[in-house]
Formats: sequence, structure tokens, C-alpha cells
Amino acid sequence: QPLCAGADCVSPLSHVTTNDVGTFANALETSLARLDMTPTTKSFNAGITSCRAASASSALLHVSPAMAERTGDIVDDRSNEDICKLVWQIGGRSDIEQAGRSVTLQQGDIGLYDISTPYKFRVSGDFKLLILGFSRSSQAFSDRVLVSESDGHILSSTGMNALKSMLMTLLNDPDTTDEGGHIMECASQLASRLLTERSAPMDLPFKMDIDMGKLPAAWHQKILSLQTDPDLTPDKLAHEFGVSRRSLYNSFAVMGATPAAYIRSVRLQSWRKMLESNT
Repeated sequence: QPLCAGADCVSPLSHVTTNDVGTFANALETSLARLDMTPTTKSFNAGITSCRAASASSALLHVSPAMAERTGDIVDDRSNEDICKLVWQIGGRSDIEQAGRSVTLQQGDIGLYDISTPYKFRVSGDFKLLILGFSRSSQAFSDRVLVSESDGHILSSTGMNALKSMLMTLLNDPDTTDEGGHIMECASQLASRLLTERSAPMDLPFKMDIDMGKLPAAWHQKILSLQTDPDLTPDKLAHEFGVSRRSLYNSFAVMGATPAAYIRSVRLQSWRKMLESNT
């Protein structure tokens, strides 16, 4: 499934699957950051699907048990990469060490770290990870070099819930096209803001272009009530509304939209309101 596609992606969607650790390391360097890779099992297999929007990058990767290290020499040699990385653990386990701190990420956990400081990254189990790379302001980390969702005094629950919803949409919405770039941009701003004092204004890169007045009010309210469901699909909407799939698409066609596009627009607007009022 695409992470994003269309005009909002500066680079096209890239996909690499390999059994060679060197090939995978090159794919990582191109998409995320340069790392020294060391497999911890005899057989090695890995894959990465990635793309880049205006000021953020995203990559979905899976890899057999291994250790990745970003050494001081690598840090000194690289200055043009996205500085911050947000990782969402989809499967398996990650153990990250950086600047005297360590965190363990299990399935569903989120962590954030800064690649301008050396770190070690160990992966195990049925490992699968979504990574969002973004730049940060000069105030971003201060003494919070490596943080995770468990650092409740640092990361607001409202912001984390919105962030998880954005990442879930990137992962699970096969119809994400132009909005994919918008979601990446919004997620990168939110992740950066979660690491600061949250005083900077959000410059959210989206707006509602659909004429919502053409949709029955009851339908719009139902979509609002279901928007946090990660499995919300046009077929599920048709069942909720008691209409056929064709009738559902015809109803949205009069607005020049599709059910999936409308769901994404509603989510984007809800994220905007929530973030502007609560983070």
C-alpha cells in the first residue's frame, strides 16, 4: 500500500526487497539515514517502501533481526539528512540507545530520536516499523535526546492520539493520493511540536475543499462519529448507511469526491481543530 503518491510527493514511491545487507543499507541511506547494519541471524531479509513530501519523508520497513548503528564518524560526515525520526512499532521489538538513554518499543509504541547524535538500534521478532523523518527547530530536543510514548510528561496524550491516527491513515488507506503528502507534512509538524514547548503555531498544510453542504447531515455526523476507526472503509460506510456501494459512490460523486477522500478530509479537519485547541 502506498505511503503517499501524486503531486505532494517530491520523490516517487520507492520499494526495495533484498537478502543482501549492503543493498538494504544503501536503500536506508537513500530513504532515511546512513547506518552500519549487522545481521544477528545467519539469514537476512529486509524490505523498505519509502517516499518524500515537501519537508518530510516516510518509510515502511521490515527486517530480520539485526543491529543498526549510527556512529560518530557517520554523524560528522552527514549534514543533509532529516534530523528527527519518529518510529511507530507495528510488529516485533526495537531497543534504542542514545546519549545515555534507552527505550524499548513494543507493538503499537512510538519513539522519537535525533540522528545528529550517535545511536544504536536493535530489532528483533517479526519486525515491522513505520518511520517519519523531519527537520526540527533549534529548540527541539534540549535534554530530551531520545523520548518515547511512556514519557508522559513530555508527550501529550492528545497529540499522540492524533499522531497515531495520522500514521494509521498513511498505512491503511490504499486510496491515499495527494492527501498522503498533506498527512506527512502535518505529522512531521506535530512530532516536532511534541518535542518542543509546543508554543510554535501550527502551519497545517491542508484545507477542506469538499462542499460538505451537499452531503446529508446525518451522513456527515455518522462519518464524524466513525472517523477514529482505523478500519473505516467505503464498504463499511455503505453498510452503516444501508445503501449499496454504487449508491454510496454516486452520492459522493455529486460533490466531485469519493467516500475515501471525504473521510480523509473530515479526519484532516478534525486533527486541525484538535491540535489548534489542545496542543
